[in-house]
Amino acid sequence: MTRKRFVTLSLVPAIGLLGTLALVSVAGAVWFSLMNRTLRSADYDFVGTYNFLRLLRDRRFLNALEISALWEIVTVVGTLALAVLLAVLIFETVKKPLWRNLLCFAFLVPVLLPRVAAAFIWRFLYSPSLGVINYLCGLVGIGPVEFLADPSLALISVAVVDIWQWGLFFTVILLKLLETLPRDPIEAALLDRARTWEIHAYVTLPMLKGPLISLALVKAVESLRSFDLIFVMTGGGPGTATETLDLYAYQMGINMGGRISYASAMSILLLIVTTVAFTIIWKAGKKWAK
Repeated sequence: MTRKRFVTLSLVPAIGLLGTLALVSVAGAVWFSLMNRTLRSADYDFVGTYNFLRLLRDRRFLNALEISALWEIVTVVGTLALAVLLAVLIFETVKKPLWRNLLCFAFLVPVLLPRVAAAFIWRFLYSPSLGVINYLCGLVGIGPVEFLADPSLALISVAVVDIWQWGLFFTVILLKLLETLPRDPIEAALLDRARTWEIHAYVTLPMLKGPLISLALVKAVESLRSFDLIFVMTGGGPGTATETLDLYAYQMGINMGGRISYASAMSILLLIVTTVAFTIIWKAGKKWAK
């Protein structure tokens, strides 16, 4: 048995099981989306695409779609920007491997925290009366600031927590990638008297285009699973300022009226949109990386 065949036979059962579970879930969601089922009654009728057409006229759904898109942009761009800046800073200033490894270990701690635990910790830090952040703001004459109660600040405040968790984790990955790069191009740039930021902007980071695109896609997919973080910190409020699509689907399907068919239609539409968007981004990223 060749190695390739052995690997294939080893992966087929697991992939088959995951594929079956995914297909059953999607098929169930499609079936529910074509009905008018609710948790209040066992009776239901076939309504076809009515739920999908109603979504397109739902202002709250359109607002949740906008919030979700904004959340994706802020968390992905913020995470990568933080990771690149910290990785370059540590690479240039911390030369001893021991200190670098200690920093990497410390940076791994936030992402190991459960999202719910991180949400409760930061809710306390953001507290207007007891929070450390507001205490520090008070020292410079600012505040108290309602980070989670102000519609203009709530989404950014929650996004900071997500960026804090994943930005530090990606910093470790990029730092280790920088350490594995060949030294010849960097030394050639130094001989040409290139500045530090020029070396990284035009030499090291272009050499990491492939990993950076992969990290961006991983973070984009992970940012879709923001329900627990946002739900614990703001519950989608104030108003609908932080209500993403998954949170709105939960509110409509379980928390408010038990309209599971409407929530299923929302989930299917989200699946289609994200699949198409990520496919386009992935193909464009592959071309850019070449």
